[in-house]
Formats: sequence, structure tokens, C-alpha cells
Amino acid sequence: MKKWFTSFIALLLVFSFALPTQAASSGISVYYNGERLILSEPAFVEKGKTYVPLRSFLEELEYEVRYKASTKQIILDWYDYESIIHLDTLQVTEEDKIVTEQLDLIYRNHTYYAPIRELEPVTITTTRWDKAANAVYIEDDYGYLEEEEHVAPEGYLWKVTKGDKTVYMLGSIHVGDVSMYPLRDEIYQAYEQSDIVVTEIDILRLPSEEESLEIEKLFTYQDGTTLKDHLSPELYESVMSVAKEIGFEGEELAEFETYQVWFVNTLYSSLADTSGAEPGLGVDLHFLELAKQDGLPNGELETYMIQYGMLAGFSQELQEQLLQQTITMIEYAAQGYDISDSSTGFLLNIWAEGNLEEMDKIANDMKTSSPEYYDGMLTKRNVGMTDKIEQYLNSGEYHTYFVIAGALHFAGADSIIKMLEDRGYTIERL
Repeated sequence: MKKWFTSFIALLLVFSFALPTQAASSGISVYYNGERLILSEPAFVEKGKTYVPLRSFLEELEYEVRYKASTKQIILDWYDYESIIHLDTLQVTEEDKIVTEQLDLIYRNHTYYAPIRELEPVTITTTRWDKAANAVYIEDDYGYLEEEEHVAPEGYLWKVTKGDKTVYMLGSIHVGDVSMYPLRDEIYQAYEQSDIVVTEIDILRLPSEEESLEIEKLFTYQDGTTLKDHLSPELYESVMSVAKEIGFEGEELAEFETYQVWFVNTLYSSLADTSGAEPGLGVDLHFLELAKQDGLPNGELETYMIQYGMLAGFSQELQEQLLQQTITMIEYAAQGYDISDSSTGFLLNIWAEGNLEEMDKIANDMKTSSPEYYDGMLTKRNVGMTDKIEQYLNSGEYHTYFVIAGALHFAGADSIIKMLEDRGYTIERL
């Protein structure tokens, strides 16, 4: 079972199927010395500045924050070294010396927010904004701290050319962490030489109204049945227990019971991951944001309906088996077991190393363990993606394409690479 667990979880996290709200809900992430901060309220951009909840942000940096009503002051205490925000003048002082002339505070919903850059003189930090990752990175400025040298991940990059047409193919991972960036130079060079960015689907785009109506039909049972009719009693009880634990109740819980098995499995998959990797730092989203910033057009290899339709089209037996495995992983994680071999961290390491042999092994193990799952997730979709790439090479509107798909689409016996080679194309790995 362990081999199948590893293959399933790894594959699911490689693809990380994007729900329509994924890109919109990712928000601004704030990192301090490489660690993501857990803030009480989300950071936001206003007036061209990135604001953070003052108390929560500084407490994450190990400050004690106090409000002194008699003098209208906010006291910031870092191991007995005090900085004072004077609410009447908005000055920030340390030992009676002004370090910030006017802090642009915002008071909203009973919370003070401050521009993160304007706090730099207090926190002795440097702030860097990464628009592509939708993230803020804060680093200490203490001279005695040694900065670790960044080692760019290898990843998977190929090139195929026909006449005056070139397609760069990047095998991606749809989740990530801050340590991945920046990627290696060759990947950015391929992007910079390209006229268009093509991803599996454009996760910055919400489905159209027509698409949404069709997708919603796949999410819920249309024949009057509920989850209870499609699961064993034991699995049903476990599924509903998790639903209640994560906040479903009342009418929402009743609606949850109408969700199809595959959709519940998709919703639950992130609960089985303990790595801390985030969809907002995935490679495809990284380049979609860059393309948006640089004014490059973008295209899609697939559609939402192709991806959701594939998941909904699996047999009931397979859907129940996959959900059982996800529930088991959630239970393992809740009990404190180390499931790193079956988590995103395992996959991130393979991707960072550019280890194609290990990626081939995952694909081949899947083909042996569950031919139906392998056929739906990889073989059939790879045919469609290969057809699109060949179309770009033969009659594409652009000269150079930057195509991004989950890394497993380029691995195994039925990969995009193998299919292109079988059609007579020469593939160069970069």
C-alpha cells in the first residue's frame, strides 16, 4: 500500500487541480527570514503600499505589543528595547529619537495596519516585494547574520523546434515554497525568448458562466442520491467527521452530503499535506503572473471541464478507493505520524533535483497499481497536450511558445516527450 499511497499523493500534488477560486483566494503571503508568517488578518495593498496587521505582524517577529491609553501610545518591546508609536503625531521614537517621521497607520475593523516598509527602521529589516509570487519577503539586516547561498532548483525543461517554430516545455509543480525562487537562469531565458505562455489551464481566469454551470453539475449528484449512497458506512462516517472538524455544519453540512465522491476527495487532499507548500507559489502561477506583468498573452492546453470531467469520470470503485486513501493520510497526519515520504516535500525534492528517473518511477508505479487512474490522469490527457504542442509547431500563431504542464506529463512510457519522439520530433533537454 505504501507505494500506491506515495504515487497517489505525489501525483495529486503535482497536478494540484485548480478550483475556480484558487488564484483569487491565495492572497499576499509574508515571509520573515524564509518562514511564512501566520497573521491574524490578511495583508493588503492600498495606496501603493502593502499593509500588515500591526500587532500580529510584530508579535510574529517576537515583539511584545502594548497599548498605553493615557498617552495614546503603542509600545513595541523587543527584549526590553522599546519603540513607541505616538498615535497623536504618528511618529515612531526610540530612546526619544525619531526613527519614523510619520507612520501611515490605518485603523480598520478594530485593527491597526501599518505599511510594512515603513516599519523597517523599527524592525531593522529589508523588505522585498515579489509581484510574480504575490509575496513580501522580509530579511534581517543584522551584520552578523550570514545569508545562505540560494541554490536554484534544476526542474525539468525541454526544447523542440520545427522550422521557425520553437516550443519550450517546462515540467512544473503546482505548489511550492519560497526557497524555490528564483529558478535557474535557463528557465527564465526560455520564458524571455517566448511570445506566449501556455499552461494546463489559466488559473488566473475564473470559469465563464457557461463553464461554471457545467462544472457545478459535476460537483453534486443530480439523481437525488447523496454521499451516504456511494460510500461504505465506515468511510462515510470518517468523511462526515472530517467535514464537521473543518467547519461544515447545518445547511452547509447538508449541502456537503450532495457533493460527489471525487469532489470531496479533491477538497480533502490538501488536509493530508503537512509540508507547508502553497498553491500561490506554484511554478505555473509564477509564470502566469510574470506574463501578466510583462504583457505576454497566455493560452491553455486544456479546459476546466476536461480536468473536472476526467475526475468525475472515474469509476465509483476508484473514486471510493482514492477517497479512502486520502482519509487514511489525514488520520495519519492527525495522529502525528511522519508522512513526509508521501507528501509534497517528497515531490518538491524530486522536482528540485530534476530527477527524471524518479519521476518515471512514480508514473510507472501508477500504471501498474491503477491502470484506470493512470490512463485518465496521464495517457489520455498527454495525447491532447501533445496534439496542441504539435499544432504550435506546425501552424501556431506565434514563433516561440513557453508551455508549462505538471512534471508527470513529461515522465513515464506514455509521456508528452515519448509521444513527440514517436511522431518524429527531436527533443533537447536543457
